[in-house]
Amino acid sequence: MEKALKVKDQFRTNDLSLKPGGYEVTVIHENGKIFIYDKIKNPGMYIKSISAQSKNGPIVEIKIDGETAWTTAQKGTKNKYDINL
Repeated sequence: MEKALKVKDQFRTNDLSLKPGGYEVTVIHENGKIFIYDKIKNPGMYIKSISAQSKNGPIVEIKIDGETAWTTAQKGTKNKYDINL
């Protein structure tokens, strides 16, 4: 698996992601790329927006604050962050 890349503020498009507080979301793609986003206020909505524009292929796992919140095995099931890819 590749080394995780922490996405810097300069690449963020939502002003809320520049304000302190929120969750740390780790997104693992099928191609092995791992991206870490911090200061996420609404993980479900954020993940939905990045998955729609991803150039790294399907997302296979999502961690929120270090805990697995979603995997491809859970596709279509309800979860506490309302992640539905």
